[in-house]
Amino acid sequence: MLKHYIIIAIRNFFKYKLQTVISITGLAIGLVCFAYGINWLKYETSYDGFYPRSKQIYMLYGVDKQTGKKTEQLPLILARRLKQDFPEVIETTQIYGKYASDFSYNEKRVPNPDEVFIDENFFSFFPQKVICGRQDNILQSLNDIAITRSFAVKLFGTPEEAFNKVLSSGYEKSLRIVSVLEDTPDNSMFAGEAFELDRHARKAEQEIPEANQWMYLNTKIYLLLDKNTHIDAFEKKITDYTSTHKYNETIFLKLIPITDVRHTFGTELSFNLTYIRTFAITGFLLLLCVFFNFINLQINRTYIRIREMKLRSAIGAGKKDLICLLLLEYSLMIFIATLLAWSLMEVTSPLFRHVFHTAIGNKDLYADMIKISLFSWIITILISLPLSLRFIRTSQLLVSGGVAPHRKSWFRKIAMTTQLGICVFFLMCAFILLKQTSLMKNKNLGFEKEGLIQITMLNDDRDGTAHEIVSLPIVKELVIASFFSIMHEPFSLTEVEWEGKGPNTKVNFHILEVSKNFLSTFQIPLLKGRELEDTDLVKGTRRLMSSKALINEEAARIMGYTDPIGKKLSFWNNQQQDVEIVGLVKDFQSTSLRNPILPVIIILNPSQWKSYFYYAKVNPGNEENAIKAIRNAYKKHAFPHDQQPEITTVNEVLKELSRSEDASLQLFSLLAILCTLISIFGLYSISSGNIAQRRKEVAVRKVMGATSRAIISMFVREYLSIALIAKLVALPLAWLFMHGWLEQYPYRISIHLWMYITILLLTIILIISTVLYQTLKASETNPAEVIKSE
Repeated sequence: MLKHYIIIAIRNFFKYKLQTVISITGLAIGLVCFAYGINWLKYETSYDGFYPRSKQIYMLYGVDKQTGKKTEQLPLILARRLKQDFPEVIETTQIYGKYASDFSYNEKRVPNPDEVFIDENFFSFFPQKVICGRQDNILQSLNDIAITRSFAVKLFGTPEEAFNKVLSSGYEKSLRIVSVLEDTPDNSMFAGEAFELDRHARKAEQEIPEANQWMYLNTKIYLLLDKNTHIDAFEKKITDYTSTHKYNETIFLKLIPITDVRHTFGTELSFNLTYIRTFAITGFLLLLCVFFNFINLQINRTYIRIREMKLRSAIGAGKKDLICLLLLEYSLMIFIATLLAWSLMEVTSPLFRHVFHTAIGNKDLYADMIKISLFSWIITILISLPLSLRFIRTSQLLVSGGVAPHRKSWFRKIAMTTQLGICVFFLMCAFILLKQTSLMKNKNLGFEKEGLIQITMLNDDRDGTAHEIVSLPIVKELVIASFFSIMHEPFSLTEVEWEGKGPNTKVNFHILEVSKNFLSTFQIPLLKGRELEDTDLVKGTRRLMSSKALINEEAARIMGYTDPIGKKLSFWNNQQQDVEIVGLVKDFQSTSLRNPILPVIIILNPSQWKSYFYYAKVNPGNEENAIKAIRNAYKKHAFPHDQQPEITTVNEVLKELSRSEDASLQLFSLLAILCTLISIFGLYSISSGNIAQRRKEVAVRKVMGATSRAIISMFVREYLSIALIAKLVALPLAWLFMHGWLEQYPYRISIHLWMYITILLLTIILIISTVLYQTLKASETNPAEVIKSE
């Protein structure tokens, strides 16, 4: 019997080819998108959740009272005091500042590995798998070092060969490898190639008076809390701890689970948690759209088969047999859709991991795919069973001579309204995203970005390399920029003093240490005063420093100066620096467009040629040739151990910083297209089936005098009413969603009425175009032919 049912199902698949293809393909695409979204969200929110006591480990961070800016760096003394004063704190561990250094063994050298400076408790908080060497209390002295498998392979070939060897670094000539660890998992914030006990921060702490230690922010602090600790209550207790005791009155303290650290402080991530959640939600909405489309098409196809069911009932098929036949067809289609989804996932998973920088395993994807498919199957059966029972009863009544009950179309209308609403939601979101990304791409940044190339150099002979670049005929200008690069969250200073500053005023200033040709190269207008000159450098306590500065309009506004020329500023820049303002420049975007224009202080770079970031100016259109020439210049001064420089155009830098926005636009555009196609094809199939079932009604209306125009109007009004309800629900939801999304940008579009009208007209045109052909065909049918065939 089962074999017979399967043969019938396959025959029906081929008989109703369009509906079958739409149903299976749509459901497969929905399954794939939702599986990607839910797995990516689980992966990103599971960072460091695999450690044995991860639920008890929290990161402590500070929030500046004036600016609201979060900081991971806190005073080391705070960790000791919290453990001493609060019984909820079982233990603490610290991660100290990084100090870049090359490592070498005999003639081999590894430049600037990712080295993590920790304390003795680190591996009890975050245990690592040990391949060989010391298993417990791994780091016991300042001359011990633990390295990972990948680092061991670079220097020694195998982990076993690395054990007990002695390395030298720029800070220590004798570091013994006491353990070789397995590489840290990808979904961890504690990845590193080498782990060493800190000596720098702890030594500096001993040399500073206790009162000053509270202002020395250089340590990341993690707390292991008692498992019975009420987190909210404990956080309230420590929030004002530093203020109450007058240790540090500029910050208050907050707690965060270690699983949330990545997306709380990962400001430079291309895809933040908001985007990932959006991806998961939109994947669910797409699945919901295709699922309702799938159910609607199957139910519609079932009603088309009324004659088949009447015949089967007439020859003895019972209600149970007919229901089993229908449910088997639904189950078989879901199974085929799952197989297709697996195939699509196998093809697209490498691309997904590459584009979204994630390391989700196929095992997790396939496991979730099975769960989602089973859930979809259960929901399909639960929805289809009562509808199938009513349909079977209808067909049996007709066979026995009874009166067919009126077929209610409430489910069809709900399903069509839902999928059209999701379609409208995606179209509206994609339209707003298009306008926002267009605004960001065309925003005037206040400087000329064309022909500008950013160079990041970490090689030893940066001085010689820079002189070589300057001598290139293709390079018109070279700007020395110290640590200045355009990014989401730049380094900024709040402790800037000026005449007339209020006692409670705290503002984040962006300090740019650049060469004197910065303004001319970036083509930033000078509004008042003069530019910086070499004579502005004076001898400081540690090195040369700039005695003069330029500020932008925003800085002048914050300081309350209409004419800032001649005013004095004071701030800490590795040493106390007092400068005189000699020029006012026009506002320009020194960070990504996720930030408003910051107040900027521009000072002269004292290092002359030895910097980390440089900007080269070339003629627009010559960027690619210039990058090749700069790479060749770099090779002339590079040592074998030097890292390759990062050379890219400023346009590419800005494009990378707006990657999340571009990806959001592509995502919503793709989903809008998929939803629209699936909805339109589904609407076409359903409308054709519905009109075919109502042929007798159309014939009777024509006999009674109804015109073709009236019949067309009847059908079009029915589908437009469904569409109107969908829009009334979807458009406000789209506004609410996108309004919240736009709030994160200081430069954003306004959502205008004409945008709603555009989407409204577009969907109306699509719906009318979809059903018009079927209604025209039905209205022109000869009533006599219909009645004869019935």
